[in-house]
Amino acid sequence: MSDPTTDNPFAVLTFLAAPAILTNASTLLALSTSNRLGKVSDRARAASAALLGGRKDDPHAGLHRQDFEFASTRATMLVEALRLLYLATGSFAAGTCVALIGAFAGYFGMGAVVLGAQVLTITLAVVGVAGLGLGSARLLAETRLALRVFAQLRAAMTEWDTAKGGAPPGAVM
Repeated sequence: MSDPTTDNPFAVLTFLAAPAILTNASTLLALSTSNRLGKVSDRARAASAALLGGRKDDPHAGLHRQDFEFASTRATMLVEALRLLYLATGSFAAGTCVALIGAFAGYFGMGAVVLGAQVLTITLAVVGVAGLGLGSARLLAETRLALRVFAQLRAAMTEWDTAKGGAPPGAVM
C-alpha cells in the first residue's frame, strides 16, 4: 500500500501552503474592507455634518440625506463582510493548529485523536471557505451599491451642469 505523503511531493507543500494562502487571502480582504469601512464612515460623517449644519430650505439637503443613507447601508454591508472574513481567518488558523495537533498525534500513534483532528480540520476548512466566499459576495454587493451611488451622483452633477449652462471651463466630462 502506498503512502500519499511520500508518493506525492505536493502533499507536504499542500499541508503547509494551502492554509497559509487562504489565511493570507482572508486577512488581506479584511484589511481592505476595513479601509473601505473607514472611507464610508468619513462619507457618512460629512453627509450628516452637511445635513445638521445646513438650513432647512437647503436645496441640497435631499442629496446629503441620500448620501448619508447610502453610506449607512454600505457601512452595514462592510461590517457584515468583515464578520465573515474574520470567521474565515479564524477558521483557517484554527484548522491549521488542529491539523498540527493531528500530525503530532499520528506520530505518537493516537488514532482517536487523529480521526477527531481530521474531522475538525475539514469542518474548519469548510467553514473558512464558506466565510471567505460569503464575505467576498457581500463585498461584491457593496461594490455594486457604491457604483450605483456614483452613477446617481454623476447624473446629479450632469443635471446641475445643464442647469448652470454647462460645465466650468477646463472640466472634463
